[in-house]
Amino acid sequence: MPSLPLPVYFLNSLKTHWGYKLGFTLIVYVALVRYKRYQRINALLQKYPDPTIPLHNREAAQEVLCCFGHYDFPYLYAVSMEYALLMTYGIPSISRILAGTREFARQCLKRTDDTVLFLHEMAEPYPRKVYREMKNNGQLDEVEDRNDTIRESIATERVNFIHGHYPIKHDDFLYTIGLLVLEPARWIDQFEWRQITELEKNALLAVWIYHGERMNIQNIPRSYKKLEEWTNNYGAKHMVYAESNVGVAEATIDLFITLVPRFLNPIARQITVALLGDRLRGAYGIAPPPRGLKSFAVALLKLRALFIKYFMLPRRYPLIRTALRANADNKYVPRWNKYGSVYPHGYKIEDLGPRRFQGKCPVLMKGTMNSSDH
Repeated sequence: MPSLPLPVYFLNSLKTHWGYKLGFTLIVYVALVRYKRYQRINALLQKYPDPTIPLHNREAAQEVLCCFGHYDFPYLYAVSMEYALLMTYGIPSISRILAGTREFARQCLKRTDDTVLFLHEMAEPYPRKVYREMKNNGQLDEVEDRNDTIRESIATERVNFIHGHYPIKHDDFLYTIGLLVLEPARWIDQFEWRQITELEKNALLAVWIYHGERMNIQNIPRSYKKLEEWTNNYGAKHMVYAESNVGVAEATIDLFITLVPRFLNPIARQITVALLGDRLRGAYGIAPPPRGLKSFAVALLKLRALFIKYFMLPRRYPLIRTALRANADNKYVPRWNKYGSVYPHGYKIEDLGPRRFQGKCPVLMKGTMNSSDH
C-alpha cells in the first residue's frame, strides 16, 4: 500500500510513469468517444420523444435518417441498401426482367451505380442541405435548396419512366420498398456499434413510404411491424430458384468482390455468400459456405463495431454520395465512388439508366436547371 493518500499517489504516478499517463489518456479518450458517439442520437430522442413523430412529419423523418444513414452508420447503411437490392434478385418475376435487359451481363457497374445514384438523388436532399449549411457557417443556400427539390423530382420521374417500359408487378415494387426499410435496420441491429431505435425505424419507413407513393406504389403498410410481416411473407412465398436469378446475382457478387485484391476474391465471395441467408442462397443455387465462415464474418463485423464505438470520434459532416451542386457543364459529379468511376465528368439525372432511354425521358422539369443557376 502507498504511504501517501491514494489520490496524491495516483497524481504522482501520472507525473513519473509513462504507462500510467498512457493508460489515463486512453481512458479519457474512450470516455470522450463514448459520450460523443451517443450525443447526436440522444439529442434526437429528446427532441422527438414520441417515436411515431417521423410518420407524420417528413422534416423529422429526414433529420433522423440523416443522423443514422449519413453520420452514425454511413458505411453499413450503404451496404445494407446494396444487399436489399441483391435480395430482390432472388424473386424470379424480378430477375427475369433484369436478365432480359442484359444490363447486368454487359455493364453491371453502370447498372448498379445508376440504381444507387437514383436512390441517393431521391434521399439525399436533406443531408446536402445540412452539409452546405455547415460549410457556410449556418447560412442557407436557397438556390441549391430549391434545386435539390427539382433533382429529387427528376430522379423520381426518371425512375417511373424507365419502370413504365417493363411489366413489373406491383407487389414486386412493394417488396423492394419493404427491403429498403428492413435491411438497413437489420444490418445496423446485428453489426453496428449501437442498436437502431424505434424512432429511426419509423423514419426509414416514413421516407420510403413517401418515395414509394411518388413511384405509384400503393397499399404500403403504415407500421414497421406490418411492413416486416408482409415483406417476410412475400419473400417466403416467392423467393425460389430460377436460372434468371443466378446470372443477375453472380454479376452483382462479382462486382462486390472487386473491392478486395484479386487473390482474396475467393474468400471475399465466400464471405459475401455466407451473409446472404439460406433462402436467398437457395434461390441463387449457391452451395452453403464452409462451416464457421459466417461466424468469422460476423466476428469481424462485431470487432469493427467495437472499434468504432470506443475509438473513433463521430463524423463532423454527413457522408453524402451526390454532388452539392452541378459543375460548369451542368452535370453532377459523385463525391466518391465505391467500385469504380462511371461518371468521372458527371451525369445528368434525366440521362441515368439504360442508354437506350437517354434523351427520351419526358420530365416536365427538364431544362429548368442550367449552369447559370450555379
